[in-house]
Amino acid sequence: MKKTYLLSGLLTLFSPLALAHPGHIGTHGFESGFIHPLTGIDHLSVMLGVGMLAALLGGKGRYRLPLAFVAIMIVGGVMGISGLVMPGVEIGIALSVVAMGILLCSGARVSEKATLALVMGFALFHGMAHGMEMPLDSQALYYFSGFVLATTMLHMFGIFLVQVAVSCMKNRVILNAVGFGIGMSMTAFGGALLFS
Repeated sequence: MKKTYLLSGLLTLFSPLALAHPGHIGTHGFESGFIHPLTGIDHLSVMLGVGMLAALLGGKGRYRLPLAFVAIMIVGGVMGISGLVMPGVEIGIALSVVAMGILLCSGARVSEKATLALVMGFALFHGMAHGMEMPLDSQALYYFSGFVLATTMLHMFGIFLVQVAVSCMKNRVILNAVGFGIGMSMTAFGGALLFS
């Protein structure tokens, strides 16, 4: 049963639905904000990656990383809707996918402070993208509530995936190999985004 959850969770990383980033399902507020992080594999992979990385760090890092990501993502979202956007948002997002893949490959061996700083940088770019892509007829509070909830759920699912993997795979070598494979896949995908 647990192996089924693990396999299902890992397959969501490669879902065909996530390969598209079409506009928004729903024309107003909450629904549109909720769907946005789920409709692009760039967003989806980093959100899940933050949860996975948080679980690997353990201790206070388990909640610090997701909370910091969400807080800074909201700041980036406000910047996005107000037009205070740094150039190269899409490049920043692609780099965040690459960096998240590298962090996952390292097995959370990077210091918690450095990881937190990187994750906060990722969050700023992802938040700006969410804010810039808010439909014009949406109410910001509802839209933000939607993408914050979806992001938080993805973080929690990333934590859950690692916990299930640890409980299912008693062989540490296999577990590390799976983590390394996921990290390498993310790094390769982020590199493809950079050069596309």
